[in-house]
Amino acid sequence: MRTDRLPDPQSESPAAEPNWLELDRSPHALQFYSGDDFLLASLVRFISTALEEGASVFVLTTPAHMDGIAQRLRAQGVDTNTAARKGRYVTVDAFQVLAHLTVNSKLSRVRFDEFIRKVFLPLEAAAESKPKLVAVCGEVVSLLWAEGKAEAAIELEHFWNELAERVSCRLRCFYPVVSFPDPVRNDLFLKLCAEHAAVIPHESRLHIVAARDKVA
Repeated sequence: MRTDRLPDPQSESPAAEPNWLELDRSPHALQFYSGDDFLLASLVRFISTALEEGASVFVLTTPAHMDGIAQRLRAQGVDTNTAARKGRYVTVDAFQVLAHLTVNSKLSRVRFDEFIRKVFLPLEAAAESKPKLVAVCGEVVSLLWAEGKAEAAIELEHFWNELAERVSCRLRCFYPVVSFPDPVRNDLFLKLCAEHAAVIPHESRLHIVAARDKVA
């Protein structure tokens, strides 16, 4: 999967308002963020849309983000309890997943495949959508990047892409913009973007568009 444009996540240049419906249905979208409000709002939209369609949802985030997602879903009246009882909604601590997927500080393909068989495939079976679909929003890759293991993060993104070739799923990955101080000169950043079908603009770019349109 590749993006049409490889953006600078720190850019303050104008950007078009994103088509959220299209992005939420992207097979693999990359989201940059600087503030949790923008991130959580988009993740909750992604999750609630998937649940409404009958898809299963797999959330792999840090506890702080998981709590924020849960609070917002409750506030919006999204019934995750029923989905969880049906096996359609699973949340996992990203730190625990990262520990499971690494052996001697290296990413393990064997561990990844085991994890998919144990957690992902039951979610696929429980999905009520046709075809059976699993929506995944994950933070494990950004934890790897934050640890200075950019190549491992890209490798894990590729693992997910290979899975997406075998099953119906939508993937949403998210990274803080502070992880990319000089993306234009960062070949690994370009490789990361190339593993995704779509890129969600950094929120500051959307604010510029809103301000520009208001003045106009």
